[in-house]
Amino acid sequence: MSFDLVVRGGTVVDGTGAARFRADVAVSDGVIEVVGDLPAEVDTCAEIRADGRFVLPGFIDIHSHSDFVLSDPDHDDILSCFLQQGITTLVTGNCGYAPAPVSDRYRDGALAYTAWLRSDNAGSGWPTFAAYLDDLQQGGVALNVVPLAAHGALRIAAMGFAQRPPTSDEWVVMLSLLDEALDAGAFGMSAGLAYAPGMYAGTDELVRLSERMAAAGGLFTSHSRGISETLVQAMEEIVEVGRRSGVRAQFSHLCALGEANWPLIPRAIEVMESARAGGIDIATDCQAYIAGNTTLTALLPPWAIEGGTEAILARLTDPATRKEVRRYVERERPRWPIGLGEWTDNMIDSLGYDNIRLLTIQHPDYARFEGGSLQQLAEGLGRDPFDATMDLLVADRCQTMMLVVGSAGDLRSDAPLRDVLSLPYTSMETDAVITGHGNPNRGAYGAFPRFLGHFARDERLMGLEQAVYQMTGLSADRLGLSRIGRVKPGAAADLVVVDIDAVADTTSYTDTQRTPAGVEQVLVNGTPVVRDGVYRPGKHGHVYRRR
Repeated sequence: MSFDLVVRGGTVVDGTGAARFRADVAVSDGVIEVVGDLPAEVDTCAEIRADGRFVLPGFIDIHSHSDFVLSDPDHDDILSCFLQQGITTLVTGNCGYAPAPVSDRYRDGALAYTAWLRSDNAGSGWPTFAAYLDDLQQGGVALNVVPLAAHGALRIAAMGFAQRPPTSDEWVVMLSLLDEALDAGAFGMSAGLAYAPGMYAGTDELVRLSERMAAAGGLFTSHSRGISETLVQAMEEIVEVGRRSGVRAQFSHLCALGEANWPLIPRAIEVMESARAGGIDIATDCQAYIAGNTTLTALLPPWAIEGGTEAILARLTDPATRKEVRRYVERERPRWPIGLGEWTDNMIDSLGYDNIRLLTIQHPDYARFEGGSLQQLAEGLGRDPFDATMDLLVADRCQTMMLVVGSAGDLRSDAPLRDVLSLPYTSMETDAVITGHGNPNRGAYGAFPRFLGHFARDERLMGLEQAVYQMTGLSADRLGLSRIGRVKPGAAADLVVVDIDAVADTTSYTDTQRTPAGVEQVLVNGTPVVRDGVYRPGKHGHVYRRR
């Protein structure tokens, strides 16, 4: 027997939830050939000793936002933090955002609206989903990529940022673009119902698109319409989409903004459990923190976002319109049922200016406020918090990224977060935006080590085997991919070797860019990209396409 590489003497947790076992793992041509006891004299080009260590499948980030960066020639450096925590596969196209397709008619608006997601040298403007995936494949990727089509991108390409249902002609365009993406290899479609233009789409629109995906065997994922007072109704809407269309559904990052709304998380879980018991295929995902990142424009009422970036800037620089935005922020509460584009989350009311922190700011005059809260921004500028926030949005052309603290608990208690993480059908995610600028969400560096080390090992929220399943095999199952997320013969040789006693997230909410402890070896398709804790840049990933 001859192999390219053998990982010897480790304890394998194979990603299925089955009990751990001691085994050698042999790899050739990027594929796992043998999992079992190998003779000492086996012929191999390289060997990794894993005595006293655990050998796991490469981690799958089921909810990432790196698709805009993957076309950057330097993305293997920009996204190295994912590999250093053991992530070998990124599921892209989440929350309704994707780099393709971009139509000529709405090109400028689409590119301006997604600028906050791109790195300096990233490409843009692909007219089709296939063209985008072809470019990634040709340029090479540092991690495996599992692409989703994005409802927001499809809608912008067909009808821009119009706050209304599609016309019959626009439906023809949108459905043809979805079919093109599915034919090109998309594993499903995401929606971002709290963001423009997804917030302008009714349930019937989502059902019609999901029927197309159900026929193709795709997955429908959604950032819900509401994660505050309207969380339960928002969960019911995703359940309804699954029930009416027959599509497999994924409720993205289940959480609730603000302490007053945390009790809604168990109620939303009850809705999901009831749906599952009734035969609807729905699951969820979550990051291992009580804070999450998004665009600062999410603070605005939906009517203020219609039309894209230039329209937003015009409204915020008009004194009368800004006054109306202030009135909404200070007085208007989310309601359900809602009309298209109505208010679903008043983040400032739910969290306050103190609990909204600034992660990435493009404008040099404001860069000093990165890491601080909106309240600190106001104090530094000598403005009231509302006007300081609106001034920043204008100066930064809506490219600012924020961290909302208090999405599933706070620094005193993370009990609501534990309710979600302990569900056996909750996949692990980072939900991180990494562009090479600013302070990223700490999940970009430590989400998976935190789940494995803190919640599974230290807090015993679940067993090690179950935790690994939620980090690997569960996500692979949701996507319908049998080649990843498993340590078994015939699977891709994406492997992580960890010191289970040492594995830990070393970041904090104020120091977010620290390499985790205990992640010693990481292989992507059989090639070591982290060796003895040291990162080795390269492009060894695959662009997976649904068949």
